[in-house]
Amino acid sequence: MTGFAHAMHDRAARRAWRHEFRHLFKRRNGGGFGRFVGWLLLLPFRLVFWLVGTIIGFVGRLIGVILGLVFLVVGVLVSLTIVGAIVGVPMALFGLVLMFKSIF
Repeated sequence: MTGFAHAMHDRAARRAWRHEFRHLFKRRNGGGFGRFVGWLLLLPFRLVFWLVGTIIGFVGRLIGVILGLVFLVVGVLVSLTIVGAIVGVPMALFGLVLMFKSIF
């Protein structure tokens, strides 16, 4: 057993490790104006990344709806032949689920 795994079995060692881990990521208080200036300087970058993420999200939904419609149509067309129904019905259902997932 490694030292970390062995320490996790001991309650006191686990508590000490958890305290050190929390202290590592603890925010320091103070510097209110400096924090505001840092936030203000990073605001344009945050807005650009938010805008790009929103556009990618909408484009992803649109592509999902289009692909779902294509799968639905191809699945129905393949299902028109009796032999192709084995592949066509699941393909049409997959397209329908993909469309609903993209919309909602």
